Amino acid sequence: MNFKKISLIFAIALTIAGSMKLPAFGMVATDANSQENEFNAVSESEISMDVSYGYDGNAKSGRFVPVNVTVKSDKDAPFTGTLRVEAMESDFDIYQYDYPVSLKGMEILDQSLDIPAGRADTLYVKLLDQSGNELIRKRLKTNVTPETAELFVGILSDNADKLSYMEGVGVNYSSVRIKTFNMKTEKMPDHVIGLGVLDVLVITDYDTKQLSKDQVSAIWAWVKEGGTLLLGTGARADDTLFAFQSDLLEKQYAPPAERSVDMGVEYSTNGPGDSFLNLVCADVSLKGGTGVFSNDQFSVLTSVSKGKGIVGVAAYDFADISSFCETHRSYVDKLFTTILGDTRLNNLSSYLYSGNSGQFWSVQNMLNTGNVDKLPKLALYIVLILGYIILVGPGLYLYLKKKERRGYYRTAVVVISFIFTAVIYLTGIKTRFKDTFFTYATILDSTKDYVDEYTYINMRTPYNKAYTISLDPSYMILPITRSNNYEMSPVPKFLGDEDYKVRVGYGNGDTKVSVQNAAAFTPKYFSLQKRTPNTDHRGLLGDITLSDGKVYGTVTNEYPFPVEKVGVLMYGKMILLDELKPGETVKLDGAPVINYPINNAFNVSARVTGSYQYPKADIDNPDYMLALSRTNILSFYLDKYSTAYNQEARIVAFSSNQTDSQFLAKGNYETFGMSMFTSTLDVNTRKFGVVSHSALIKPPKVISGQYYSDSNATYAVDPVALEYFLGNDLEIDKLSFENPSADFTNNDNVSYINLFKGDIYFYNHDTGNYDVMTAGKLDYTAGELTPYLSPGNTLTVKYVSDNAEGKNWYITLPMLTVTGRDK
Repeated sequence: MNFKKISLIFAIALTIAGSMKLPAFGMVATDANSQENEFNAVSESEISMDVSYGYDGNAKSGRFVPVNVTVKSDKDAPFTGTLRVEAMESDFDIYQYDYPVSLKGMEILDQSLDIPAGRADTLYVKLLDQSGNELIRKRLKTNVTPETAELFVGILSDNADKLSYMEGVGVNYSSVRIKTFNMKTEKMPDHVIGLGVLDVLVITDYDTKQLSKDQVSAIWAWVKEGGTLLLGTGARADDTLFAFQSDLLEKQYAPPAERSVDMGVEYSTNGPGDSFLNLVCADVSLKGGTGVFSNDQFSVLTSVSKGKGIVGVAAYDFADISSFCETHRSYVDKLFTTILGDTRLNNLSSYLYSGNSGQFWSVQNMLNTGNVDKLPKLALYIVLILGYIILVGPGLYLYLKKKERRGYYRTAVVVISFIFTAVIYLTGIKTRFKDTFFTYATILDSTKDYVDEYTYINMRTPYNKAYTISLDPSYMILPITRSNNYEMSPVPKFLGDEDYKVRVGYGNGDTKVSVQNAAAFTPKYFSLQKRTPNTDHRGLLGDITLSDGKVYGTVTNEYPFPVEKVGVLMYGKMILLDELKPGETVKLDGAPVINYPINNAFNVSARVTGSYQYPKADIDNPDYMLALSRTNILSFYLDKYSTAYNQEARIVAFSSNQTDSQFLAKGNYETFGMSMFTSTLDVNTRKFGVVSHSALIKPPKVISGQYYSDSNATYAVDPVALEYFLGNDLEIDKLSFENPSADFTNNDNVSYINLFKGDIYFYNHDTGNYDVMTAGKLDYTAGELTPYLSPGNTLTVKYVSDNAEGKNWYITLPMLTVTGRDK
């Protein structure tokens, strides 16, 4: 064959290949939302698919990410298929999420999906036909900076461009970098999952009346789960605060007016007073709020804790300080570092490396009790085995020898072996798992309008084979996995062709979860979450006042069943009730108040549930196991949904009325777990004109030494000096130092707590020296405090520990409570 013939054949082959619709792969290197590694097995004139996700293509591991899909059909016939999203989780397992999709002829379908982001670096979105054949594939690469943790800030403003000064600012010594996203009213999520990828939401120069009731409810739920809401006021204070004022404002505020605001002496360039800006400000007072930045006459920035999150309200509009912040970008660092705190920012930094592992270990610890009824009775098996040995050994031999029938010995051994095998098998029937089984923990958090359910499950099977279960489709499902970074395992390539480990298929009647290639009894943890209207007005209601260390008010059980082990938890104080019958109201006046150490969730939970009463673990005692299960779920709840200082009271309770399979749609599976009921109430700190609140409402300023505000603890080696802010709006009557109750200090069944022992000094503003206080003195009157209070009602206290044993341990400091009257 000559060269001309070869060329002719090659040209014909190219022409044929060009006319065929062959799969094609292409790389696109554009912006973050570009689809790389695209695959199309259908004609573009028939069906096409466009995909975008996250906020400007950004996502975070361990969170949900919005994926927006547009499928377009250009053919007359209807199309039925599946949208599949694939992600690699932090343990390197492949998870698939399947959604049914149907199009009429010539129809365009827009669908928004909330997908667990996995490792948050790559997602694959595929369109499958009715037979499961892949038609179109889009590979989405995330905008992730692996070297620096990012603080995702959503901005809702009519002039969002004026807040561009926040973009890219390094926070907390540049360990975290801000990434901003402009939000639109019509695209604001109406459920908490849609906001999950954000760390901070800034609303300023905006009319919140445009937000729907569901959107506002989603924002509040997001805050209580750990989000930070930052509100700017200024001239449009009424507009910005409208949707939040009933939950935030303590009283009406004066009309906004122009004021001189000191931005900080560090921003003076030409001398004292050069750091002042004339801004339109609103002097806003928050319920349980504390000043973060203050001028002499009003608070420039006030914050209040809500659940695990924070709400901050600025006196000015953040758009009005744009020119200043463009010049002084460090002010943005100062603002976010102060409002978020070191602990939150450090957690963001560590999350870059540890991923979702912290939640994995917490959930595992909560669910590790299991059903002890499944444990074999060891003593019974020992008796059976010893009986078998004695019987088939000397017993049977001597018996047959006596009867002169030793020839039957071998036959008798076989028969007795079969009999004992059957006995042992029948004895162990109750201890065997025949099918997939679940351990779960459910938290039901009720308000007057809705009930939030948080259910955590551990799903296992006793076989080395694939299995599928059906869950209630009303739940949002998030896998909980641990990071393989701890094992220094290399990250495998994720090409989109790997076999799945877990597949979640969303249908109308159920959500099917399929697991394959998993060893027997391998745990699979999931978080299930849903919100339902509280049409029956169920919950734990109350009216609570805390004044001078005493609690007044009532608690009512609005559930149609009795609840027990009821705990009313405030900041560092609790009241315990044994039981509340359906509809029963109990007065709290005069009830014993127990002081508890903050940030010690397990010990606090053990005191509520009663597990602290057991001197040692006893898995054969059902009462102990019940108390331990309740302790684990309450401890998890306090760690996940509580925070340092919180003005609210949390009512927690348990019930013997369990609905073990509420999360299952089909199937008769074994389930074992625990449900807990909670409600959150505002606490009134004012009684007969007297105001009483914790001095830790604002973390004290560290003058010297080491101090950990989240646990109110210090390191025993060195003295520590702290400046407490007692409130410049109070005429102080009394200051009290309070230690945890004896339940936590004189109980061998409670983890040891190191209380502060040593000398306490107050800084004397008249002499400039520290004066030692009387040993054991806990209460100080206004007259005694006069030389120690600054003009702004701050008190500087030095703690010098009596570290006679020379141990390097953490010391729990007293909690300070201030009582006074409004100025």
